[in-house]
Amino acid sequence: MIKSLAFYWALALLCLTTTIGYSQRTNLDNYWLGVSLGKSQYPSGMVALGYEFSNKPTLLIARYTDNRELFSKNAPSIMAQEFALMYGIKTGKFRLSTGVSNVWGRKRGKYLSAIGAPLFSAEHLYESVRYSTVGLPAEIRFITSTKDVGIGLTAFGNLNAKRSFVGLNLSLYVGKMK
Repeated sequence: MIKSLAFYWALALLCLTTTIGYSQRTNLDNYWLGVSLGKSQYPSGMVALGYEFSNKPTLLIARYTDNRELFSKNAPSIMAQEFALMYGIKTGKFRLSTGVSNVWGRKRGKYLSAIGAPLFSAEHLYESVRYSTVGLPAEIRFITSTKDVGIGLTAFGNLNAKRSFVGLNLSLYVGKMK
């Protein structure tokens, strides 16, 4: 009887101190770095860093956008740059987000003069006017991916007081996508 009681105590102790575990992925958070090229009013480049939460269909995005006039016969060239922090939702392969941004850039002021021969495509010189303002960024991303890399389209825009813009970029993503 004492042997059987000791055996049941040992079995109970073994059952209470060990658990049967199954391998499951507990952290489903995804993150990615996206690099994009495309067209706004002028050629556009974008770098974005995204973080998608595991237990919610929400995401955080930090992005830098650079839109600028290239190969212009007018100086200075027009440019608009932006740094945005956005919060959004993920639904299937689409990500929709909006937030707040700082927009800065350069635009042309008063006409100053022509540089070079006026009959043979002279360059026109304008006053350089710099600006900085707060904006309301928004974007829709379509991403198709494997586990580590993806490709997609990004429709983006920024509503602000100085130079609002919209555009479309082709994007390449790397990170923990799925």
